[in-house]
Amino acid sequence: MKRFHQYLINIFHIHEKKSQMVFRELGLSKGQPKMIEILSHKEGCPQKELARSCSIEPATVTSLLNRMTEKDLVYKEPLLQENGVRIQQIFLTEKGHRIAEGVKGIVDEMEQVSFQGFSDEEKEQCLTYLDRIFQNLQK
Repeated sequence: MKRFHQYLINIFHIHEKKSQMVFRELGLSKGQPKMIEILSHKEGCPQKELARSCSIEPATVTSLLNRMTEKDLVYKEPLLQENGVRIQQIFLTEKGHRIAEGVKGIVDEMEQVSFQGFSDEEKEQCLTYLDRIFQNLQK
C-alpha cells in the first residue's frame, strides 16, 4: 500500500517533469516560471519578497534574476524606502509579460490534465484538503 508521502513525491516529480519540458521550450530554466508567475500578479515585487514567495534562498533568486535580466525578461529598479533602506523592485519586461502568458497557459493545461475526470466539487474538495495539509505542515 502506498503511503501519503509516496503519492506526494510521485505527483510532484511527474508534474515537474511534464511542465519543465514545456517551460524549456519557452527558454525558461527551473525556478524561473514560478518567479514569472508571481511577478505577473505583483509587479514591482521586492527581491526579498520574491525569494519568500518562491520558497528559495535570496542568493538563488539573485542568480535566477541575473539570467532573466540577460534574457530581457525582467528589470530591476531600486527604491529608497521611508526608513532609508534601499530595496530592489523587480518588474517584467514586455517580453517577460509575453512569456508569463505562456507560463499561465502551461499551468492551466497541467491543472486541466491533473483534474481530468474530476467534478468541480471533487476538484474543490481536493484543493481544500491540500490547503489543510499545507497549513498543518506550516505550524
